[in-house]
Amino acid sequence: MKQPILKFMMAAAIVGVAALCFQSCKKDVKEKADGKAEKTTTARGALGQNNFNLWVTCGAAPYNISGSNGICVPVGNCSTAINAAQQNGGQYASGMQFYGCFKGGSNANSGASEQAVFVCDNVQQWNGNEMGFVKTLENNDLKAYLQGGGQYITYLISDNDNGYHTYKCQARSNNTHMVDFYVDGTYKCTLTNNSGSYYNKWYYFVGTNHWYGGTNPTGQQIEMYNMVTY
Repeated sequence: MKQPILKFMMAAAIVGVAALCFQSCKKDVKEKADGKAEKTTTARGALGQNNFNLWVTCGAAPYNISGSNGICVPVGNCSTAINAAQQNGGQYASGMQFYGCFKGGSNANSGASEQAVFVCDNVQQWNGNEMGFVKTLENNDLKAYLQGGGQYITYLISDNDNGYHTYKCQARSNNTHMVDFYVDGTYKCTLTNNSGSYYNKWYYFVGTNHWYGGTNPTGQQIEMYNMVTY
């Protein structure tokens, strides 16, 4: 199914309020994993808790997980709740990795309610190049995704999996429109978006939840640990 959706991010930090928005259209793409081994890459930078600003519109606020380098971003329980951990700087990179979980559910009113961890090159209009992982909260499906050039391309990775895994995506140097996705070191898919470009961009690392109504999402959250870019 193809349909345009409006995405936006509005949030209040401790020191102020910010409004963020982005728009994309969704297109499902089905590809079969071919058993490829994970490609060797060198981390360009490990990101700590102090590298992120924590944003909240309502409900439980994102917080640093004590005793670790992790961050938790709970889903807010309001008619519109958008909470996030957004990297406060950026770096040139061609991929990202983190260990963590998408604790979701299937109680949202629509697929516009979602959890996502990704890197992006536009944190003003949120309509630039993005690559990462997204879970829709109407069905608890986790997908790999690419955004760029007005396109939003996904591939279904798992359903009803709220467990902890290592997630990685890596753009290709020989074709900047292509990105490989891995879970726990196992190749899952390659997505291609000829309208976007993903290799060696100035990226920001982001974890966010969007909630637009449904039954109580208490307990649904993102946890991110050991965040790195490549």
